[in-house]
Amino acid sequence: MSASSVPRAPGFDRAPSSESDSSAFPAAERLRVLLEHMAEIFLSLDARGRVLECNAQAVALLGVTPERLRGQEPWTAVPALVGRTLHERLLVALETRQPARFLASLPPRSWLEVSVVPVHDELWVLASDITQREEAQALVEQTEKRFQLLGERFQVALDSARMAVWETNLATGQVFRSEGHDRLYGYPEPLPEWTHEKFMASLHPEDRPEVQAQVMAIFSNNDVKDYTSTFRTRWADGTWHWLTSRARVLRDGEGRPMVVRGAILDITMLKETELALQEAVRVRDDFLSLASHELKTPLTGLLLQMQMLRRLETEAASTPLDSPKMRVRMEAIDRLLRRLGLLVDNLLDVGRIRHGKLDFSFSTGDLSALVSELLVRTGDEARLAGVSLTAHIEPSLVGHFDWLRLEQVVMNLLSNALRHGGGRPVEVRLERTSEGARLVVRDEGPGVPEVDRERIFARFEQAQGAARAGGLGLGLFIVRQIVEGHRGHVHVEPGPGGRGAAFVVELPL
Repeated sequence: MSASSVPRAPGFDRAPSSESDSSAFPAAERLRVLLEHMAEIFLSLDARGRVLECNAQAVALLGVTPERLRGQEPWTAVPALVGRTLHERLLVALETRQPARFLASLPPRSWLEVSVVPVHDELWVLASDITQREEAQALVEQTEKRFQLLGERFQVALDSARMAVWETNLATGQVFRSEGHDRLYGYPEPLPEWTHEKFMASLHPEDRPEVQAQVMAIFSNNDVKDYTSTFRTRWADGTWHWLTSRARVLRDGEGRPMVVRGAILDITMLKETELALQEAVRVRDDFLSLASHELKTPLTGLLLQMQMLRRLETEAASTPLDSPKMRVRMEAIDRLLRRLGLLVDNLLDVGRIRHGKLDFSFSTGDLSALVSELLVRTGDEARLAGVSLTAHIEPSLVGHFDWLRLEQVVMNLLSNALRHGGGRPVEVRLERTSEGARLVVRDEGPGVPEVDRERIFARFEQAQGAARAGGLGLGLFIVRQIVEGHRGHVHVEPGPGGRGAAFVVELPL
């Protein structure tokens, strides 16, 4: 390389000292080598901002030749710098002649860490390319944001599933639990700490021994790798909630437990559903047993009456059908058939109500006449039961009803009074009111306790002790459905003097 091709180093254009060894490495050459081999970018600017010197790193970064760069302002040689941070901060440094340090970006995607130092009449610019570092930092921040977002979504998923995760480090005693963990134990806000003692204290006394045994097995049995616990925990409001916890045990090389981590899930609704299903199965089984008994009773009576008729036919073949003996048997058969028909109607209506298909067919008629007819029809059954049946019927109560459905209402109420009245008198009243008609069927039995007065209108329900009197527990349920289908109301209240029960039906006319 010729001497003319060596770049002129700033501040090194003076002649060497006479005391210098002529064989020594020239200062200008030394500086040139230093500039070319340094990792940083170097520019020297004059007072007007024109480039005096530059190294290869600066040329490569700016993407221009040294000839184009020297003697020009950097932003003139590289117009893309105009208006950017590097341009603005260099102008400030040229004007103030103050050192500066800042970050600057270069197109298309380069980042520089820049130091500006005034040296005599020049301004030296040293810059390090930190693009990789910035990209790495950006990647870290992006990754952190992704993990944060994933964590937030994971927490939402845990909360939606009423679930939490936890980890206990047995070596350090540290306990990690996800945000919703403490809420599963009834705490609206996270507790300062969570301990094994606090966990055990929250358990139902019946569940505590089994859970404690599982925990102890972790330390006594090296084969325990995972386990599942299902238990009840008591909340501050006194309610019990079901949780299930699935955990895994991490052991060291000698089999000692080091970390236990797992997930816990609130299964209260599942348990309540399970218990409800078990109760529904029990009710179904009880109902089928009761229904078979109730249906068998009139069928057995019918079979007995038919046997009596055959015996009469054998003993006196000429016995006319209208004879007293035949009439008694035929009336008994009629009563049993009516009872069987009422039972079957109630069973069918329960299915229709459950599917929302209890239909009504309305027409105009006399409610007084219907009730009077049904009282006459029930008279024989009342006499056989030894029950005095009295009635006070206000005449000509004309209304728009489904007459077959109202017949079910009256017959169910009368059957209920005869069954539960204890053989005492039953009174029926039908009277006009300002809103319509009011039907009252009153007995003098044990009555209905206040706590049961709403419950007995539910499906398969009876008053306490009523099971001994028979019945399917459907009659009053059907009554309410039919009455409400007529836009009416039904309820039970104590009889006069608190004796017995009075079932009151109010219907619009």
